[in-house]
Amino acid sequence: MLTIQELQALRDMINKTSSAVIEKYKKINNKDSEILFIGDSMVEYFSTSTAFAGQKISNRGVAGATSKLILDNLDDITGEIDPKKIFLSVGSNNLVLLEENPEEAALGVKKLIDELMYIYPFATIYYLSTTPVVSTSSKVYKKLYVAGRKNEDNQKINEIIKSYCNNENLVFINQYDSLLDSEGFLREDITPDGIHLNKKGYEIYASNIIPYLKETC
Repeated sequence: MLTIQELQALRDMINKTSSAVIEKYKKINNKDSEILFIGDSMVEYFSTSTAFAGQKISNRGVAGATSKLILDNLDDITGEIDPKKIFLSVGSNNLVLLEENPEEAALGVKKLIDELMYIYPFATIYYLSTTPVVSTSSKVYKKLYVAGRKNEDNQKINEIIKSYCNNENLVFINQYDSLLDSEGFLREDITPDGIHLNKKGYEIYASNIIPYLKETC
């Protein structure tokens, strides 16, 4: 777990970086995009233009984003984009930055999805599940980034949101299982810091999405 001072420093850093990213998005006009990726660092650091070349995609990831941050800044993040498909990755940061339990984090995710369904009634929404972290004893473990997250908490969020998606006719994409090692942690060879993905990790991540890009809305 982070100390009070470490957590506040992390919050301050993310507030600064996320504000800059959102300001950048406000100036970009990609209203012809058919596919919207929105969420936290899993999206911002994901080279969607490379992974899905030829698709009309807007990447609106904000590293460190919680469901609340996205909900509070949704208009600025999405602008005039009117997507046919929305891929959302969010929830894990709620555990750390908002100090929520998995049930509270999942509730925040559901509120955001509800708003997306209201704003984009004709879009298909895909929830990209939270992903695992490495063991604290791992050689690639970085305390500041993992920040006390537990895999069981991420799994609980996924469990709740998967049930919600089934009830609301949304699509839950399981990114969690394909990134695991034999002991149930994030594979060390696909992460630089214990939580984020490297190129090899994103190849797996992208492969789980490709079938849904081919679906007709």
